[in-house]
Amino acid sequence: MKRSILILFMLMMVIAGCGNKAVVKQDKSEERIISLIPSNTEILYALGLGKEIIGVSTVDDYPKQVEDKEKFDGMKLDYEALLKAKPTMVFAHESMEKAQEKTLQKLKDKGIKVIIVSDASSFDGLYQSIGQIAKATHKEQQGQTLIEDIKKQVKATTDKYKQTIAGKKVFIEVSSNPDIYTGGNHTLMNDLLNQLGAQNIFSGVEGYQAVSAEAIVKKNPDIIISTSEMPEKELIKVVKSRNGFSDVNAVKHNQIFAVDPDTVSRPGPRIAQGMEAIAKVILNEK
Repeated sequence: MKRSILILFMLMMVIAGCGNKAVVKQDKSEERIISLIPSNTEILYALGLGKEIIGVSTVDDYPKQVEDKEKFDGMKLDYEALLKAKPTMVFAHESMEKAQEKTLQKLKDKGIKVIIVSDASSFDGLYQSIGQIAKATHKEQQGQTLIEDIKKQVKATTDKYKQTIAGKKVFIEVSSNPDIYTGGNHTLMNDLLNQLGAQNIFSGVEGYQAVSAEAIVKKNPDIIISTSEMPEKELIKVVKSRNGFSDVNAVKHNQIFAVDPDTVSRPGPRIAQGMEAIAKVILNEK
């Protein structure tokens, strides 16, 4: 699984760390950046730091330029490989902080700035993260411009769709196997639906949680949207085969859709595009 479960770890809030300044000697006018999660990579590129990025995670896929960057497994850090790349900055994320604590500390001890980016579980959290990443890379002005641009895009999307979407009951399926997972309160997806005026049927659960088929049937969503990367034809077949789902409005009216998880779930500069994609499937304008 490439990205769907990774959205549970889409984490963005900057803290800086540094140790003794001994080994890494680079031109102070130019950073050498490794980004270990796709959302951070997209933000760094949007801030104009593409040339400074020397490495990305193995699951990075956007923008296209990341194809030419050295790849690092964000879930299993290779200290020697990271050190060999001679970074001046490493953007890590909260989900790896405890599991990779020793490796991250060793990098700090070598004078490498390690920035831990925590969960952006709302649009405000995303804006704060962009601001902090911009500050860490001395791109404050570019960061503010990026935030304002995203806010304008989000407003344009809500103005266009909110009145028509208001009140529609939506079930977001983050993962289908072995358990059905959804995003509830304090998730970026929940905030996205709220801003569109839609009703997340599991807004009462906290974070990302497994839910039963029976609970979904009882809440009777109007639309089922999957971010699990399952092809839409397969998704429809799977959903329709579940016990009791023949009585669900979304099934009865063929309102079952698969969307690209990157734009709708990744807390980065393309979030307004993800919002519009969700709006279009809710209104069956796909």
